Amino acid sequence: MKHKYYVLLIWKDIEPELFGPYSRARIRDKRAKALRTEHGYEHGIFSLDITARGMPKVGAYSGKFFMEQET
Repeated sequence: MKHKYYVLLIWKDIEPELFGPYSRARIRDKRAKALRTEHGYEHGIFSLDITARGMPKVGAYSGKFFMEQET
């Protein structure tokens, strides 16, 4: 199994929605920033990785992450 990358969006911190899978973390992170731009700060946005062994790992994005410009 390959490592898979997802964005976990929690609408109004209540209703979960999963976006992905993405082949790379950078692609996933770009989607997370796009979701923040599209939907604002009322919703929780998290990274969700599924390792090659099938284990989930949820991570939090910092506020600074969403303020950084794409290079």
